[in-house]
Amino acid sequence: MSYLKILIISRCKIIIFLCITVIVITAIFMFLQIRNLPVSEFIDPNSGIIVIDPGHGGIDGGTTRQGILEKDINLDISQKLKVYLEQMGYKVVMTRENDMSLENLSGKDGTRHQKDLNARVDIINSNNAQLFLSIHGNCHVKNLNADGSLVFFNNRFQQNKTLAYCVQRALNNIIVDGKKRTIHDPVEGNYFLLNNAKIPGAIVETGFLTNEAELRYLMRDSFRDQIAIAIAQGVYKYLVEQKRVDYD
Repeated sequence: MSYLKILIISRCKIIIFLCITVIVITAIFMFLQIRNLPVSEFIDPNSGIIVIDPGHGGIDGGTTRQGILEKDINLDISQKLKVYLEQMGYKVVMTRENDMSLENLSGKDGTRHQKDLNARVDIINSNNAQLFLSIHGNCHVKNLNADGSLVFFNNRFQQNKTLAYCVQRALNNIIVDGKKRTIHDPVEGNYFLLNNAKIPGAIVETGFLTNEAELRYLMRDSFRDQIAIAIAQGVYKYLVEQKRVDYD
Protein backbone atom coordinates (compact mmCIF):
# COMPACT_ATOMS: atom_id res chain seq x y z
CA MET A 1 0.00 0.00 0.00
CA SER A 2 2.77 2.47 0.97
CA TYR A 3 4.56 1.68 -2.31
CA LEU A 4 1.36 2.50 -4.23
CA LYS A 5 1.02 5.82 -2.37
CA ILE A 6 4.61 6.72 -3.16
CA LEU A 7 4.04 5.84 -6.83
CA ILE A 8 0.89 7.98 -7.01
CA ILE A 9 2.63 10.91 -5.27
CA SER A 10 5.61 10.63 -7.62
CA ARG A 11 3.34 10.63 -10.66
CA CYS A 12 1.48 13.68 -9.32
CA LYS A 13 4.77 15.51 -8.81
CA ILE A 14 5.86 14.68 -12.35
CA ILE A 15 2.53 15.89 -13.78
CA ILE A 16 2.71 19.11 -11.76
CA PHE A 17 6.33 19.66 -12.87
CA LEU A 18 5.42 19.12 -16.52
CA CYS A 19 2.44 21.50 -16.24
CA ILE A 20 4.61 24.20 -14.67
CA THR A 21 7.27 23.70 -17.36
CA VAL A 22 4.70 24.08 -20.14
CA ILE A 23 3.27 27.23 -18.53
CA VAL A 24 6.74 28.78 -18.14
CA ILE A 25 7.75 27.97 -21.73
CA THR A 26 4.44 29.35 -23.04
CA ALA A 27 4.85 32.52 -21.01
CA ILE A 28 8.41 33.05 -22.28
CA PHE A 29 7.31 32.47 -25.88
CA MET A 30 4.42 34.94 -25.54
CA PHE A 31 6.71 37.52 -23.94
CA LEU A 32 9.21 37.27 -26.78
CA GLN A 33 6.45 37.50 -29.37
CA ILE A 34 4.93 40.58 -27.74
CA ARG A 35 8.32 42.24 -27.35
CA ASN A 36 9.05 41.81 -31.05
CA LEU A 37 5.74 43.28 -32.21
CA PRO A 38 5.94 46.77 -33.69
CA VAL A 39 4.62 49.56 -31.49
CA SER A 40 2.65 51.15 -34.30
CA GLU A 41 1.05 50.21 -37.58
CA PHE A 42 1.97 52.13 -40.70
CA ILE A 43 -0.30 52.26 -43.72
CA ASP A 44 1.82 53.27 -46.69
CA PRO A 45 0.24 56.27 -48.47
CA ASN A 46 2.09 55.37 -51.71
CA SER A 47 2.71 59.09 -52.10
CA GLY A 48 6.13 58.79 -53.68
CA ILE A 49 7.41 61.29 -51.09
CA ILE A 50 10.68 60.70 -49.25
CA VAL A 51 12.11 62.89 -46.48
CA ILE A 52 15.88 63.29 -46.30
CA ASP A 53 17.37 64.71 -43.12
CA PRO A 54 20.99 65.90 -43.41
CA GLY A 55 22.23 65.59 -39.84
CA HIS A 56 23.51 68.58 -37.82
CA GLY A 57 23.98 71.98 -39.49
CA GLY A 58 24.58 75.60 -38.56
CA ILE A 59 26.05 75.94 -35.09
CA ASP A 60 26.14 72.14 -34.79
CA GLY A 61 29.04 70.86 -36.88
CA GLY A 62 28.78 67.25 -35.75
CA THR A 63 32.01 65.25 -35.70
CA THR A 64 35.04 67.30 -36.77
CA ARG A 65 38.33 65.84 -38.00
CA GLN A 66 41.24 67.66 -39.68
CA GLY A 67 39.04 70.67 -40.34
CA ILE A 68 36.38 68.52 -42.03
CA LEU A 69 32.90 69.02 -40.59
CA GLU A 70 30.41 66.19 -40.56
CA LYS A 71 27.54 68.58 -41.24
CA ASP A 72 29.01 69.47 -44.65
CA ILE A 73 29.49 65.85 -45.67
CA ASN A 74 25.95 65.03 -44.56
CA LEU A 75 24.48 67.86 -46.63
CA ASP A 76 26.47 67.05 -49.74
CA ILE A 77 25.52 63.36 -49.69
CA SER A 78 21.89 64.30 -49.00
CA GLN A 79 21.79 66.69 -51.95
CA LYS A 80 23.24 64.01 -54.22
CA LEU A 81 20.74 61.49 -52.87
CA LYS A 82 17.91 63.93 -53.58
CA VAL A 83 18.97 64.18 -57.22
CA TYR A 84 19.11 60.39 -57.68
CA LEU A 85 15.76 59.79 -56.00
CA GLU A 86 14.12 62.50 -58.09
CA GLN A 87 15.57 60.89 -61.22
CA MET A 88 13.80 57.70 -60.10
CA GLY A 89 10.53 59.62 -60.00
CA TYR A 90 10.21 60.28 -56.27
CA LYS A 91 9.48 63.62 -54.64
CA VAL A 92 12.04 64.57 -51.99
CA VAL A 93 11.52 66.82 -48.97
CA MET A 94 14.71 68.00 -47.23
CA THR A 95 14.76 69.02 -43.58
CA ARG A 96 17.51 71.47 -44.54
CA GLU A 97 19.02 72.48 -47.88
CA ASN A 98 21.82 74.69 -46.61
CA ASP A 99 24.10 75.10 -43.60
CA MET A 100 21.54 75.80 -40.89
CA SER A 101 20.30 74.32 -37.65
CA LEU A 102 16.55 73.94 -37.19
CA GLU A 103 15.79 74.96 -33.60
CA ASN A 104 14.11 78.18 -34.78
CA LEU A 105 11.51 76.11 -36.62
CA SER A 106 10.26 74.49 -33.41
CA GLY A 107 7.72 76.12 -31.12
CA LYS A 108 8.32 73.60 -28.35
CA ASP A 109 10.33 74.26 -25.22
CA GLY A 110 13.71 72.65 -24.62
CA THR A 111 17.40 73.01 -25.24
CA ARG A 112 18.68 74.18 -28.62
CA HIS A 113 19.54 70.59 -29.51
CA GLN A 114 16.14 69.24 -28.46
CA LYS A 115 14.29 71.95 -30.39
CA ASP A 116 16.39 71.11 -33.45
CA LEU A 117 15.40 67.45 -33.18
CA ASN A 118 11.74 68.38 -32.64
CA ALA A 119 11.80 70.46 -35.83
CA ARG A 120 13.24 67.55 -37.81
CA VAL A 121 10.57 65.18 -36.48
CA ASP A 122 7.84 67.72 -37.35
CA ILE A 123 9.05 67.87 -40.96
CA ILE A 124 9.28 64.08 -41.16
CA ASN A 125 5.74 63.66 -39.82
CA SER A 126 3.97 66.43 -41.75
CA ASN A 127 4.65 65.59 -45.39
CA ASN A 128 2.64 62.40 -46.00
CA ALA A 129 5.92 60.67 -46.83
CA GLN A 130 6.54 56.96 -47.31
CA LEU A 131 9.83 56.99 -45.42
CA PHE A 132 12.66 59.14 -44.10
CA LEU A 133 16.43 58.81 -44.00
CA SER A 134 18.66 60.77 -41.64
CA ILE A 135 22.18 61.08 -43.06
CA HIS A 136 25.15 61.22 -40.69
CA GLY A 137 28.86 60.50 -40.36
CA ASN A 138 30.15 58.10 -37.75
CA CYS A 139 32.97 58.22 -35.18
CA HIS A 140 34.64 55.70 -32.88
CA VAL A 141 37.39 57.27 -30.78
CA LYS A 142 38.19 53.95 -29.07
CA ASN A 143 38.66 52.11 -32.35
CA LEU A 144 40.23 54.32 -34.99
CA ASN A 145 40.23 51.42 -37.46
CA ALA A 146 36.44 51.07 -37.48
CA ASP A 147 35.12 51.56 -41.00
CA GLY A 148 32.14 50.97 -43.25
CA SER A 149 28.60 52.31 -43.35
CA LEU A 150 26.10 51.51 -40.60
CA VAL A 151 22.32 51.76 -40.76
CA PHE A 152 20.31 52.13 -37.55
CA PHE A 153 16.63 51.28 -37.11
CA ASN A 154 14.11 50.44 -34.42
CA ASN A 155 11.05 48.18 -34.28
CA ARG A 156 8.44 50.95 -34.14
CA PHE A 157 7.25 49.76 -37.54
CA GLN A 158 7.73 46.39 -39.22
CA GLN A 159 8.94 48.22 -42.32
CA ASN A 160 11.92 49.79 -40.50
CA LYS A 161 13.99 46.61 -40.45
CA THR A 162 13.29 45.88 -44.11
CA LEU A 163 14.31 49.42 -45.08
CA ALA A 164 17.47 49.20 -42.99
CA TYR A 165 18.54 45.91 -44.56
CA CYS A 166 17.88 47.14 -48.11
CA VAL A 167 20.01 50.25 -47.59
CA GLN A 168 22.71 48.44 -45.60
CA ARG A 169 23.19 45.76 -48.24
CA ALA A 170 23.51 48.36 -50.98
CA LEU A 171 26.11 50.25 -48.96
CA ASN A 172 28.01 47.03 -48.22
CA ASN A 173 28.46 46.51 -51.96
CA ILE A 174 30.44 49.72 -52.45
CA ILE A 175 33.95 49.11 -53.77
CA VAL A 176 36.63 51.72 -53.06
CA ASP A 177 40.05 51.55 -54.70
CA GLY A 178 39.35 47.98 -55.77
CA LYS A 179 38.21 46.65 -52.39
CA LYS A 180 35.20 46.57 -50.13
CA ARG A 181 35.01 48.21 -46.74
CA THR A 182 33.92 46.28 -43.64
CA ILE A 183 30.51 44.70 -44.16
CA HIS A 184 27.94 45.37 -41.45
CA ASP A 185 24.42 44.32 -40.55
CA PRO A 186 21.92 47.02 -39.59
CA VAL A 187 21.88 47.86 -35.89
CA GLU A 188 18.83 48.39 -33.70
CA GLY A 189 19.17 51.76 -31.99
CA ASN A 190 17.39 54.03 -29.55
CA TYR A 191 17.31 57.45 -31.22
CA PHE A 192 14.89 60.36 -30.90
CA LEU A 193 14.08 60.56 -34.61
CA LEU A 194 13.37 56.83 -34.87
CA ASN A 195 11.31 56.80 -31.68
CA ASN A 196 9.14 59.79 -32.61
CA ALA A 197 8.70 59.46 -36.36
CA LYS A 198 5.23 58.39 -37.50
CA ILE A 199 6.58 56.85 -40.68
CA PRO A 200 9.24 54.18 -41.34
CA GLY A 201 12.81 55.42 -41.43
CA ALA A 202 16.46 54.79 -40.73
CA ILE A 203 19.60 56.63 -39.69
CA VAL A 204 22.46 56.14 -42.12
CA GLU A 205 26.01 56.56 -40.80
CA THR A 206 27.88 56.83 -44.09
CA GLY A 207 31.44 56.39 -42.82
CA PHE A 208 33.82 56.85 -39.90
CA LEU A 209 35.44 60.27 -39.75
CA THR A 210 37.74 58.91 -37.02
CA ASN A 211 39.29 56.48 -39.50
CA GLU A 212 41.94 58.38 -41.47
CA ALA A 213 41.50 56.29 -44.63
CA GLU A 214 37.73 56.57 -44.52
CA LEU A 215 37.93 60.30 -43.85
CA ARG A 216 39.96 60.64 -47.05
CA TYR A 217 37.26 58.68 -48.87
CA LEU A 218 34.55 60.96 -47.50
CA MET A 219 36.49 63.97 -48.73
CA ARG A 220 36.25 62.62 -52.28
CA ASP A 221 33.28 63.83 -54.30
CA SER A 222 33.26 60.52 -56.19
CA PHE A 223 32.98 58.50 -52.98
CA ARG A 224 30.15 60.66 -51.63
CA ASP A 225 28.46 60.06 -54.97
CA GLN A 226 28.87 56.30 -54.52
CA ILE A 227 27.28 56.55 -51.09
CA ALA A 228 24.30 58.51 -52.44
CA ILE A 229 23.78 56.06 -55.32
CA ALA A 230 23.89 53.07 -52.96
CA ILE A 231 21.34 54.61 -50.59
CA ALA A 232 19.05 55.43 -53.52
CA GLN A 233 19.33 51.85 -54.75
CA GLY A 234 18.46 50.56 -51.29
CA VAL A 235 15.43 52.82 -51.08
CA TYR A 236 14.24 51.71 -54.51
CA LYS A 237 14.60 48.03 -53.56
CA TYR A 238 12.69 48.65 -50.33
CA LEU A 239 9.80 50.43 -52.07
CA VAL A 240 9.58 47.71 -54.71
CA GLU A 241 9.45 45.05 -51.98
CA GLN A 242 6.70 46.95 -50.15
CA LYS A 243 4.41 46.50 -53.14
CA ARG A 244 4.80 42.72 -52.76
CA VAL A 245 4.18 42.60 -49.01
CA ASP A 246 0.94 43.23 -47.15
CA TYR A 247 1.69 44.45 -43.61
CA ASP A 248 -1.97 44.99 -42.69
